[in-house]
Amino acid sequence: MNWLVRLLTFALFLVLAGTVGAAFVLERASRYPVEANFLTPWLERNASEQIEGGTVSIEKTRIALEPGEGGARLLLTGVRASGGGAAKPLDIGEMTVALSLPDMLIGRARLTRITIDDLSFGARRTRDGQFAFSIAPRSNQRDIMALSGIPGLGSVAEASTDDSGQGAETGLTAPVTTNARTTGDASPDPLNQLRQLLRARDGMFSRFETLKLTGGSVIFDDAATDERIVIHDATMTLSAEQNFAKAEVDGLFEIGSSFSSGQVALTTPLTGIGVDVVTRLQDVTLADFTAYLPETLRAEQRSEPVDLTFSGSFTEQGDLQRFALERYPLSALQQGQPTLAAVGQRRTGGAGGWAVEVRAPSETFANEPTLREALKDIFDFDGAITGAVQFDVAEDGRLLELNFDTAIGPGMVSIPSLYQQPIDLRGGRFVGQYTPAGLRFDTFEIAPIINGRDLGATQLALSVDQSKPGVDRVRLRVENNWRLSAADILALWPNRNEDEGRRWFRENIAQGLTSSQRLDLDIETGGAETIVHNLSADIAFSDGVFKLTDGLGYARNAQGRVRIDNALYLIDLDGSSLGPLNGSNNAIRIDLRDPASPRLAVKGQFDGAIRDSIAFLAAADIGLEDLNTTLPVDQLGGSLTAQADMAFSLTQPQAFKPTYDIRLNLQDLSVADYLGGLPVTAQSMPLRITPERIAASGPLRLGALAADAELDIRLDANRVENMTLKAVFSGDTADSGTLLGFLPDYVKGEVSGDLTFVQDFSGRRTMDIEANLGRAIIDLAPLPYFKPVGQPTMATARLTFGEQGLATIDTFKVDGPALHLLGTVEMADDGTELSRAALRNLIIGDNNLGALTVLNEREFMQIRIEDGQLDGRPIIESILENQGKQNASIVPGDKGAAASSGNQKPWLINIAGIRRFVVPGGKAFTDISLSATIDNGAVIQFVLDAKSPANLPGRPPELGTLQASLTPQANGFYRLSFQSDDAGSLFSTLNLTNEIRGGVIRVSADSALPLPKGGWLGSMEMLNFSVVDAPIMVQLLSLASLTGILELAAVGGLQFTHLTSNFTYGNSALYLDDLRMAGPSVGLTTEGSIDFEAKRFALQGNVTPFNLVSEIAGSIPVLGQVLTGTDGGGLFSAGYKVDGPFSSPAVNVNPFQILTPGIYRQWFQDIIGNN
Repeated sequence: MNWLVRLLTFALFLVLAGTVGAAFVLERASRYPVEANFLTPWLERNASEQIEGGTVSIEKTRIALEPGEGGARLLLTGVRASGGGAAKPLDIGEMTVALSLPDMLIGRARLTRITIDDLSFGARRTRDGQFAFSIAPRSNQRDIMALSGIPGLGSVAEASTDDSGQGAETGLTAPVTTNARTTGDASPDPLNQLRQLLRARDGMFSRFETLKLTGGSVIFDDAATDERIVIHDATMTLSAEQNFAKAEVDGLFEIGSSFSSGQVALTTPLTGIGVDVVTRLQDVTLADFTAYLPETLRAEQRSEPVDLTFSGSFTEQGDLQRFALERYPLSALQQGQPTLAAVGQRRTGGAGGWAVEVRAPSETFANEPTLREALKDIFDFDGAITGAVQFDVAEDGRLLELNFDTAIGPGMVSIPSLYQQPIDLRGGRFVGQYTPAGLRFDTFEIAPIINGRDLGATQLALSVDQSKPGVDRVRLRVENNWRLSAADILALWPNRNEDEGRRWFRENIAQGLTSSQRLDLDIETGGAETIVHNLSADIAFSDGVFKLTDGLGYARNAQGRVRIDNALYLIDLDGSSLGPLNGSNNAIRIDLRDPASPRLAVKGQFDGAIRDSIAFLAAADIGLEDLNTTLPVDQLGGSLTAQADMAFSLTQPQAFKPTYDIRLNLQDLSVADYLGGLPVTAQSMPLRITPERIAASGPLRLGALAADAELDIRLDANRVENMTLKAVFSGDTADSGTLLGFLPDYVKGEVSGDLTFVQDFSGRRTMDIEANLGRAIIDLAPLPYFKPVGQPTMATARLTFGEQGLATIDTFKVDGPALHLLGTVEMADDGTELSRAALRNLIIGDNNLGALTVLNEREFMQIRIEDGQLDGRPIIESILENQGKQNASIVPGDKGAAASSGNQKPWLINIAGIRRFVVPGGKAFTDISLSATIDNGAVIQFVLDAKSPANLPGRPPELGTLQASLTPQANGFYRLSFQSDDAGSLFSTLNLTNEIRGGVIRVSADSALPLPKGGWLGSMEMLNFSVVDAPIMVQLLSLASLTGILELAAVGGLQFTHLTSNFTYGNSALYLDDLRMAGPSVGLTTEGSIDFEAKRFALQGNVTPFNLVSEIAGSIPVLGQVLTGTDGGGLFSAGYKVDGPFSSPAVNVNPFQILTPGIYRQWFQDIIGNN
């Protein structure tokens, strides 16, 4: 800027010289320019002093006033400068200088405007970033790239010199540095000098407005970049405002290979630093600006002619700090929209560099290198693209962050983190962020064209983690209703590195068409191997063809849904076909989670022809190869339906044996000449096939016999281990031939039964016979108490024979209206004697026992009963019926049996876990535990624990226990005892009475003979009980006119605190002796008999209201009068008799008598003491 300072100084002296004659010409100059040559010598002299020893000459001087603008103009013609710093004369020609007239009148000259024609301007930046400037008339230029020096102003003629400071080629003097801080010069650089002049309030430039250079050239010579910019036919205007100065240039710009019409404006603050540049150019290439734009804009690749606007901020040294650029098509600068807009800001701190944003309304990667290079690690695209990209680039070129919002039109896209090959798109939109750590898409929308089909737009969620060098972790989620073929899915499935799921799909899915799909993928690619962190999908499809195994082949015509969960593939099929089988409602499970043991599972329903289907399964390499030899496949006819559950290894060799459960329903089955030469036919028969077993069952006909058949083939290591054929038949024995074995020797005529045909692995064959014994006579004498009411209708057994005869009855089962049991029996003595029997699920009448075990020891029989319900009525009734009969036996059976038979030995009985023990009357004790010994038909010992159910709701759960025992005594007697903490429930359970509530009872009795052969003499005690709803008691109280007590009994029953009695029991009769019972309101005495066999009462005694109760009730007038009379003191008693049958006994009561101290004194004392 030194040239500008010197030029303005020169103009100032010209103005000062003219002030001498100003007063003489003001009046004329106000109308038109007038000559003022009298000012010329003074102007020449003072101007020459300003150019350091040079000479200034002026041919003509004129002056003109500008009344409307408050100033005057000096028009100088033929201005010439020579000498001084210029090697040759400087011819300016003509120049106009504008002055402030008010300031001039008071002796203060202020310059406002200067206009110079045909003057060129030059600027130069050295390689170290310093600037120098030059100015010369265009007539003195030798060529377009050089400016002649100014005589006397050589120190400003610096623009065209080289970095060595030599101006031999241009004739210019050596440059003067523009930066005092680098040279050590105390004077400021030209730009700061200009700022100081324009800021000086009293200087001659304080009102400076413009300096206009017209018709010349502007040359910028940039040694730092080896670039030159020339503006031809330039008009340069320099202006100043209060806060800034501006230089504007219009002309024809020569930049590199471009000639462009345009404008440029440079603005610098007067109180700050730096320069702002704004330019508008037409028909220019961005490649010519490569040296001045950030590398990230890839200007060197933009060689096409365009129109553009550019604004930027530069440092004092010319370094770009921020910019904004808009690119337009040719001739569209004024009215069109930019095809590219870019803004940038130099980053401060950290890694330095640039923060740049690029917007392109419609571009291609081929024509837009910034987008292409910025997004090349994300995707590449050969079609139109629009949108914005924001990126931060470090000073060393590293990409720090990239934000993008782009939309694409039709074209081929390459996504290197996902695919090895491009994908054809109709359009899409990508919004997200990329950093060295990875890529995240906020919007990933594509409309792909796969295999020539437009699939429509869909949204995807996508991110790529690149925190590991060379490794991409891709997370992808998509859900849409595209209709995709198998080839389409493979084309869309990421294949940068093929994962196990994609490999399986490619190798096994032949065809199909989806209707909807959802995919979640988390996959790591680029490393030594592909790692699938998460893969889940849900796909609906139809017309599918996929391979199950090499043996089973391909499922075809499949439709349904496939769900994927991390190498676990779940395929639900509405329909498909497999070989000759047609499937429906099939479920296929493919498990690839263990690479060492991938497996396949199939479930579903199938149908097909029997012969073809069985042959297909036998040849499917699933372990059924022996079916062709075990079953008469070639003799089969009919059709089948199947329910299959199969699992196979997908490795070769197989990691595990196939497992399967195939349930077939054979329809219109026919097997020619099969069993015993008889044809087998069936309308329908189920067949089940597993790796260990093949089983079938159903109704069929064996020749003329109707039968239900069961086929059981046991497999081991894919070979037949055992085959069993069972048939339940009915017909005439004459038609059975050898099928019934020896049974026709014992059963004649109409018969029904079972047969079992067995063939083991060695080829040995056996047959078991099971016959209906509905017409047979069965002797169950060895099973006491369990003789059924009616004949059994069915008996089955499996017999094992040894060399000596029957060894065991391996299993047997008896069914009938009153009898059911099954179990095993071990025989001894060539099958003539029982050794051991184990029965299960024994149901006889009301007995339902889980297990009954009988062990025939040498000296005794052990019997153990476990679990279930036991009907105790037969043995209890037998004991009661035989009570007191010395020759009685409670064990039925043949008394003439051998000495070793069960009936001739003691029985040791143990009962445990019995939930219910039914007693006469139909009620039952619970939680039974019993051990007993029966010998010679009588019970000689037992211990019983049981619980009686509550006869009233709300009883505490701990009550109701019953403990009973029969113990031989040292004196040869037998002591029977029992006790219960709920006498009412005990009597109710035993069906004796429901009139007792609560109470604790204890009974003890002795007999000289075991139960039931002898009579019993004993005593009993019962405490704290009540009598409720007892008809005999009610009748007794009513006849005794004890209305008050009767009312209490009606409300809550009669309470008794104590009952004692002696008794004798024998011949089914109970004899009571001195029974006394007392309670708060009444007392009774009883003696007599209760005959259970005749069901009759013969009892008598007394009933007495108590004085104690009278005193307690004295405050109740009515009750007191009823019980005690008016004086409230006496006690009364009434005699009674109860005689007659249980159902309607006669009750008689004698009138009341006053009780005397005689026979009842002790009785009362006992009652009062007990109360």
